[in-house]
Amino acid sequence: MVLVNTGNLAVLIALSLCFLSVIHASGEEVLNMGPLLYIDRNEETGEKTIDALGPFVTYKKSPEGEEYGLRPLFYNYRNYRKDRTGVDVLYPLLTQRSFEGDTKLQLLVYLFYYKSDLRPSGFREKEYTLFPFVFGRHAEDEERSFFAVFPFFGRMKQKFGKDEINFYLFPLFLQTKKDGMANNNVLWPFFGAYSGDGVRGGRFWPVYGFREKEDVFEDRFAFWPIYMHREKDFYGEKVSSTAFLPFYYEMDMPGRKQRTYLWPFITTIEDTNRDFRRWDIPWPIATYSRGAINTKRIWPFYSLKTEEDYQTGYLMWPLYGYKRFDFGDYVRTRTTLGLFIYKDITDTPTAEGGKSGKAVHLWPLFSYRTKPDGESYFRFLSLLETFLPDNPPRERNWSPFWRLFEWRMDKEGNQKSSFLWNTIRAERTSDGAKKFELRPIIPVISFEDSEERSKFYLLGGLFGYKGTPEKKTLRILFIPVNISSDKSSETDGDANGGS
Repeated sequence: MVLVNTGNLAVLIALSLCFLSVIHASGEEVLNMGPLLYIDRNEETGEKTIDALGPFVTYKKSPEGEEYGLRPLFYNYRNYRKDRTGVDVLYPLLTQRSFEGDTKLQLLVYLFYYKSDLRPSGFREKEYTLFPFVFGRHAEDEERSFFAVFPFFGRMKQKFGKDEINFYLFPLFLQTKKDGMANNNVLWPFFGAYSGDGVRGGRFWPVYGFREKEDVFEDRFAFWPIYMHREKDFYGEKVSSTAFLPFYYEMDMPGRKQRTYLWPFITTIEDTNRDFRRWDIPWPIATYSRGAINTKRIWPFYSLKTEEDYQTGYLMWPLYGYKRFDFGDYVRTRTTLGLFIYKDITDTPTAEGGKSGKAVHLWPLFSYRTKPDGESYFRFLSLLETFLPDNPPRERNWSPFWRLFEWRMDKEGNQKSSFLWNTIRAERTSDGAKKFELRPIIPVISFEDSEERSKFYLLGGLFGYKGTPEKKTLRILFIPVNISSDKSSETDGDANGGS
C-alpha cells in the first residue's frame, strides 16, 4: 500500500537531473547552491543526495534504499534489503508502514488504525479501528474474527486485555470474558453479575459488590471506594488487602506488610523479601527507608534513594536530578537541570566490551551525542530531541526545520558540518582531507585541500588558485593562468574548470 509515488517529485527530479548533467560535463560530483539546491553523487557507491529549498525538499538514493520528501507534507522511504517501506503525511497525522508483506496504517494519532498481516499460509489477516466507533478483524482463524459498531452492538476478541467483549446498546448491556470468567453488566457500571470457571458474585455499584472463587480469590466493596477488601492466592501464598478510605489501608503478603493511615499520607512498609523498612510521614514530603533500599527524602529540598544497582536523587526539585543505573558491564548516569532544560546521559564501561556513549541536551539550543560505534553529532537548534530521543519519524519530518547547524562524524572518523542548510558547508575526512564552501546561492568562497588537489576560489573562480600533482593554476577574472614549471602540462580541461 503506497500513498505517495515518485511522480510527486517529478519536477524536482527533472530539475536535479539537469544540474547533474552540468556536473557531469564539468567533471564535478557536487553542486552546492547553498540553501537553494545541493546535489551530491558518488558513482562508485551509487549514492545520490538532493536537498532543495532549505529543509523543504530532500531526495536520497543508495544501494540499500531510496527516500524522498516534501516536508512537512509527506516523506516516503524504502529499504530494499529489509523489504521495508514507509510514508509519513503531516506526521504524526498519518503514517503507513510495510514490512515483509505486512502493513500498518494510522490516521489522527491512532483514531483510525488499519493492519494487514500476511500469514505463513498465504492468508492476509486484516484488522481496523475507527476509535471509538468501529472495530473489526478478518482472521484466518474464524474464532479470532469480529466486528463491532459502538455503542450499538459488537463482539471483540483478544482486545483491550480481554479474551472477549460483547455489548448491545452500551451501557445497556456489556459482557467481558477473561480466563473463563464472565462479567455481565446491565446499565454499566451499576448492575453486574459474575459467572463461569467457578466464579460467582454480583454488583450494585457503588453500594455493594462481591466476587469470589473458592480457594483462589475473594473481592468485596461497600460504598466504593470507602470499603474494599481483596484476598487471592499468589503462587500458593495468600495476599490480602483491606481499605477504609481515607482513614486506613493495609496490605499483607508473605514477607511484606504495609499500613497506611489517612491515605495516602502516612505509610509504613516492612519488606523482608527485599530486606528494607520504609516510612512515609507524610507522603510525598518526607520518606525514610533503611536496609537494601536506603531512602532519605524531604520534598522538594532533597532526596537520595540507593539500591544494589540503582541510585536516584534530587536537590531543590525540579532544579537538579540524578540517576545512576548499573548494567553490569557499563554504568549509565543521568543528570538533569530544570527537569528537562539540561540533560546529560553518560554510559561508562566497567568491563571489557561494555557500552560507552554520551548524550547532552540543552533545550532548546542544542543536542550532542556520541554512540558506542563512534558515530557522533551536534545539532543547533534542538526543540524536541530532549523529549523524543532516537525518533526517526521526527528526524525525517520536522527536525531539519530548526536544525540551523549540524555537525556529524561517522564510524570511520569522517566529519561533515552544515550551517543554514548548506549555506556554509565543511568536510574533513579521516585521512586529513579538508573542504569548505560558503555559498549563499552563489559561490563566495571555496576551499579544498587533499592529496589529489588543493583549491581556493573567490566568487566561483573570479580569483583563485588550483593545484594538482600535475599542474598549478591561478585564476584572474575567471581566466586560468598556468604557473606550473612544466608549461606543457596545460590542458584544455582546466580552461573549462568547474567550481
